[in-house]
Amino acid sequence: MVLVDESGFMLQPLVRRTWAPTGQTPVLDQWDRHDRVSVITALTLSPQRRRVRMFFQLLDHNAKAEDFLWFLHGLRRELGRRLHVVWDNLGAHRRTENCLRKLGCPWARFHRLPAYAPELNPVEHVWTTGKWGRLANAPPDGLQQLHDSVHLELYRQATEQQLLQAHFRWAELDLR
Repeated sequence: MVLVDESGFMLQPLVRRTWAPTGQTPVLDQWDRHDRVSVITALTLSPQRRRVRMFFQLLDHNAKAEDFLWFLHGLRRELGRRLHVVWDNLGAHRRTENCLRKLGCPWARFHRLPAYAPELNPVEHVWTTGKWGRLANAPPDGLQQLHDSVHLELYRQATEQQLLQAHFRWAELDLR
């Protein structure tokens, strides 16, 4: 099973509460530009539900159907088995499904989440953990630093098996 979602990380950081000396309001320098790094991420669950893995790809543009095609082909090569892809009803997802059906790719089956139900996809928790965790209150010096910070955060998450399992618990999906 492969759960897929995409998100964007902006040059303008999410601002959370922070500590400062009494009487000194903290100041966060940030960009006026609305540049972003887009990310496609997949959480995969082994058939025996023993192992969760995370794969991601950073993009310099909004994710399109072609990006999802390349991403899924890469996952197929990496995992070496049929993919049961679970995702929302984004237009790019529908176009990707149609394209793979036309190409006659029997290695991919698609399952759609109900509309307006992001809480069912554990990849949403990947975004919450990153954006409201280590990346909050941390304005990057530019687009390259944002790219590097997002890559490092997702790599950290991908290497922490307990955190990967916590994403599934957040979505109330039992791994037993």
